[in-house]
Amino acid sequence: MSDGGADTVPEWVLDRITDDELDLRGEDLGGEIPAWVCQLTDLRGLYLANCRLTGTIPAELGQLTNLIFLGLAGNELTGPIPSELGKLTKLKDLWLTGNRLTGPIPSELGKLGNLIRLPLGGNELVGAIPPELGQLTNLTGLWLDGNQLGGEIPAELGRLTNLTRLGLDGNQLTGAIPSELGRLTNLTGLWLDGNQLTGAIPSELGKLTKLTGLWLDGNQLTGEIPAELGQLCELDGLGLSGNQLIGAIPAELGQLANLTVLRLDENRLEGTIPAELGELTNLTRLRLEGNQLNGEIPPELGKLTKLTGLWLDGNQLEGTIPSELGELTNLTSLWLDGNRLEGTIPSDLGKLTNLASLRLDGNRLEGTIPSDLGKLANLTDLRLNKNQLEGTIPSELSELTNLTRLRLDGNQLRGTIPSELGKLTSLSDLRLDRNRLKGRLPRALRGLRLEFLTLDDRSIGDLAPEHQQLVARSAARPDDEIAGIIAAGESKTVEFKETLRGLRGDGKPEHAALKSIAGLLNTDGGHLFIGIHDNGRACGIEDELEKRSETEDQMRQYLANVIEDRMTDGAWNRVHSEFHMYGDRRILVIRCDQSPKPVIVEEGKGQKRVKKVYARTGPKTKELEDIETQWEHFNSRTLQSDATESDE
Repeated sequence: MSDGGADTVPEWVLDRITDDELDLRGEDLGGEIPAWVCQLTDLRGLYLANCRLTGTIPAELGQLTNLIFLGLAGNELTGPIPSELGKLTKLKDLWLTGNRLTGPIPSELGKLGNLIRLPLGGNELVGAIPPELGQLTNLTGLWLDGNQLGGEIPAELGRLTNLTRLGLDGNQLTGAIPSELGRLTNLTGLWLDGNQLTGAIPSELGKLTKLTGLWLDGNQLTGEIPAELGQLCELDGLGLSGNQLIGAIPAELGQLANLTVLRLDENRLEGTIPAELGELTNLTRLRLEGNQLNGEIPPELGKLTKLTGLWLDGNQLEGTIPSELGELTNLTSLWLDGNRLEGTIPSDLGKLTNLASLRLDGNRLEGTIPSDLGKLANLTDLRLNKNQLEGTIPSELSELTNLTRLRLDGNQLRGTIPSELGKLTSLSDLRLDRNRLKGRLPRALRGLRLEFLTLDDRSIGDLAPEHQQLVARSAARPDDEIAGIIAAGESKTVEFKETLRGLRGDGKPEHAALKSIAGLLNTDGGHLFIGIHDNGRACGIEDELEKRSETEDQMRQYLANVIEDRMTDGAWNRVHSEFHMYGDRRILVIRCDQSPKPVIVEEGKGQKRVKKVYARTGPKTKELEDIETQWEHFNSRTLQSDATESDE
């Protein structure tokens, strides 16, 4: 059946209109929004989400003044949001999320006084948040996340007293968090993470007693954590990590009985860990690492029996490891490394049979290694190095058949290496140097496929040639060179990422890593370090590997696959990846050689893929959006001698 002219509404469309609503969600329309759509002036609902639409949003949609719902989410629409949409005064829902829209948010949207939900996230919008949005007093949901918005958060948003969800995360917002947000007493979720916000956390946020999620991670917030946050009795998740917060952890946080996730890591917090945190019996993840906390680990933490992850590493904690931690039988990660802990390793830790990663390294622990640790059948990573442990290596460790990393180096262990360790067929990293071990390397260990082996070669004899070579290679790893590059900080040729694919599964870190690799290839080459915070502190890749039940080889293969799938042919040949130790953390170092030809990245899924070109400008990666900009960049850079040869 012919659809007639471009402005003529096809008959099949008229047949799909029901109760003044046209629902074509998921239809493979392709191409631009048809002109005939703007003729349907009686429509109250227009649903065109996930229709593979491209091109710009027609200004003529502003003629559909009866619209109550307009849904264009999940397409590949480009260009600006037309200011004419501000004429749709009956509109209650405007869904534009998940496109490639650019330009500023039109202030005219502030005229949509009936609007209830406004999702604009996941685009490429720039400019400031219009203060006129504060006029939308019926709004219950405002999502502007995942754009490139800058400027300050308008205090006028504090007028949106019906708002239940406010998502401004993943932008480039600056300035302080407005205290006026404390008026939004119906809020259940507030996302401000991943911006460049400064100043103190307003104590007024403690008035948002319906909040279930408060996420302020990854900003530049300073000052102390307000004790008033302890009034948020409905809170399920609290994220304040990756800021510059100081002072003590408020004991009032122990009143948040519904809390399941508490992230205070990578700040400058001092003082002791409040015993009151032991009252958070619904907590599953507690992250306090990378601060300056001191004092003892409260035994009350042993009451947090739902915990799956406890990270207290990188502080200045003292005293002994409480035996009560042995009651946390749901733990999969227990990291206490890089503190000043003393005493012996409690045998009660042998009860943690779900544990996959146990890190006690870099403390002052003494005594013997408990044989009970051999009961941790799910353990893949055991690090007891850089302590003062004595005695022999327990043969019971041979029962840890899932172990991939065993670090006992830097202690005062005696005796011989147990031949039973030959059962650890998954082991790839074995470090036993700087001890007082004697004898020969057991022949049973020769069948292990080790990638890293350190021994005191003067004390351990009878090494097979392959083990001699492996020990030599392990000792010669260029970790000092890597440390020097990291210490110099991010630059035009150096970038840090905490993860390759992230821990939330949203794909954003993976996308960011690909952009960085392409930017380095297209500029002067350089290094991308995975497992390093923006501040240069190592967080390691262990968490990511554990979450994905993945080996290092599988991570490297994934990187190769995604580069070959998403980048210009041959790009992978100029990308070199190696795993290194940085301090006591395992990191992925990706070296990128300058490409003589532009490297293009394909983004999106399926037929929605679009091609983009990225380059480095100082310590940041930017998109080269047009041909002129690309031409200027590639003709102005200095080609490296080994990159001037033509690719075969």
